[in-house]
Amino acid sequence: MKKPLLVVSLVIIFCFAFSCQNKAEKTALEQFKAQVKVEEQNKAQVKNYFEALDSGNLEKALAVADQTFTANIMTHSAAGESQGIEQVKQNIKSDYAAWSGYQHPIENMTAEGDIVVIRLTWKGTQSGVFMGIPVTGKQISFPLIYVFRFEGGKIKERWLDYDSLLNAMTQLDMELKPKETKK
Repeated sequence: MKKPLLVVSLVIIFCFAFSCQNKAEKTALEQFKAQVKVEEQNKAQVKNYFEALDSGNLEKALAVADQTFTANIMTHSAAGESQGIEQVKQNIKSDYAAWSGYQHPIENMTAEGDIVVIRLTWKGTQSGVFMGIPVTGKQISFPLIYVFRFEGGKIKERWLDYDSLLNAMTQLDMELKPKETKK
């Protein structure tokens, strides 16, 4: 008789203990889980974008760009700022025209809130004119860092750090020379 009474008492105590858990903690945990889910979706979207670029299929890359970026995407870089999905798509077309077999192997990617940061290596063989540089046929690579800000499930802003563009130019046999001073 004592065992069933003990078991029932323990069950009541456990039920009471679990039902009295801190509701604020449960809410915070649910919010944390939801945020992690959004961050993972954002990272997957960035990865999908670079995989589309690396596919060698221009139409696929352009279609994925439409799915990934907002219509008024703002791009920030050392070269200045540009706005709009058409500018992003024009950059993709220019890269496909100037480079063959270009790839973006991802080194690191992290997300926090609505921001995804990615470090990758840009690789390609120059098979077309690039920034006025005639075709060299050279294969080059350089590191890149992107920062993406998401809004409404799409990339609203991106920052591109390509200080290594000088590195790319030297790989294409370009020289950096000082301007001649006028006397």
